Amino acid sequence: KGDGLALGADLGTSLSVIDLYQLPGAWGVSSVSPFCVKVEAALRAGGLPFRRMPGVPFRGPRGKVPWIGLDGELIHDSQRILDELTRRGRLTLDAHLDEAARMRGHAIRRMLEEGTDFLLVYLRWEPDDAWAVYQPVLAAELPPVVGPVLLGHLRRGMRKMLWSQGTGRLDHERIEELACQDYAALSAELGDREFLFGSAPTTFDATAYAWVASTLAFPHPSRVKSALLADARLVAYRERFEDRFFRDGPR
Repeated sequence: KGDGLALGADLGTSLSVIDLYQLPGAWGVSSVSPFCVKVEAALRAGGLPFRRMPGVPFRGPRGKVPWIGLDGELIHDSQRILDELTRRGRLTLDAHLDEAARMRGHAIRRMLEEGTDFLLVYLRWEPDDAWAVYQPVLAAELPPVVGPVLLGHLRRGMRKMLWSQGTGRLDHERIEELACQDYAALSAELGDREFLFGSAPTTFDATAYAWVASTLAFPHPSRVKSALLADARLVAYRERFEDRFFRDGPR
């Protein structure tokens, strides 16, 4: 069962409604997964009608969230979703970008999704005090009898993944330092513009917003969150995106 119809800019659209399967929201963001927030942000900015649907990763087409249901078809992976909606002419956020801007956007997106994200996963799953904040949100989605066992298994799996990937081999201070550097680079790229490439949002803004908002929302102190809160550009960027596209909530 979904939580009702969410609409982008065009309330009178005749386009078929997209079912967006994602993890639940918490702390003021629409999902605890920035990949899910990214897709919802793009759908909102693009004015596409969608329904939020509960999505448990192991039930998805590739064992991950998010995925969408569109015209009887399931499409997985956040970037594949946006690429496919763009290919079908449903999502036109990047239509005004030239090739150079697209390549810059690609580099920004890959930094956040394939670099920064592992650092943030560590900061949620590894420190015991941060895990104590994150664990109850995940536990609420699991059967109470087996939930603690499953969460213990999941945490061990995430730690093993982070070690294999390399982030888990770094010390805590270095992980925070790298994440701060990533957000400083994003802030410099944004500069004084309203969005990354001017006055109109793009799919790359949906990605940037998702990671900035998710980091600021997580209710656990860290050097990374403090650096973001001190960055007037990125704080205003998050607020601007939310005021324009998430006014109907929930966030």
